[in-house]
Amino acid sequence: MNATVETLAPGAKNARGPIPMQVTVKGRVDASRRHENTRYTRILTPAPDAYSRPQTVEIRSKQKLGDLGEEITVLAQLGGYTRKAFRSTDKDTGETTMVTPVDLTLDAIE
Repeated sequence: MNATVETLAPGAKNARGPIPMQVTVKGRVDASRRHENTRYTRILTPAPDAYSRPQTVEIRSKQKLGDLGEEITVLAQLGGYTRKAFRSTDKDTGETTMVTPVDLTLDAIE
């Protein structure tokens, strides 16, 4: 199987669509906190329809992204890491498997 790899400079526009591992988050600033030199901004996104819940995400950044209650749009880099694996047992079959949780991160592209 052959795969093509396309490299783009950081922040470059891709004529064929979104840049891999980058997302645009649009929503209202719900909370903001600072730890050491990093700011963490919790954003509440609009619900897709009247019967769905809004999504909540947290974006790390070096500077303030917006004031409390302000509507913002942020371009962010998607990342993640694995946490400690744990053993899980299926209640119906009794089968035991190892589960490795994955946490996703969003870093503002500044």
